[in-house]
Amino acid sequence: MADQIDIRRLVNFETAIDGTAVKLVAEDQAGRTVDIILTVEILSALLMTLPKMASSAVRRANHDPRMRITYPLREFQIEAAPDNFRILTIGTPDGFTVSFSLTEELSRELGEAHLKGSGERAKTH
Repeated sequence: MADQIDIRRLVNFETAIDGTAVKLVAEDQAGRTVDIILTVEILSALLMTLPKMASSAVRRANHDPRMRITYPLREFQIEAAPDNFRILTIGTPDGFTVSFSLTEELSRELGEAHLKGSGERAKTH
């Protein structure tokens, strides 16, 4: 049987000296400090899963399959990368940033969709 930890709040995080892992420091409902150690591989998998988890919860809580979590965009940066790729980094006022790699074609499609006010690229999987 798995132990369940009900987290009240995240306190901090620490990065391993060699950069191979992070430790999340949290506080449980009883006020105890709980350390959760994640390798970079697990952390990356979690980062890819968290948006879908949060969206699922918000849609269920609001009984609305169209409900989304949105964040205000404050900044962006586009950089050239090898092999004709671009790196698009976007950030929010509270310091959250995320980067995406785009082909030249996708970058152009994204720009055109933005100018039109709507658009979508068909999913390929």
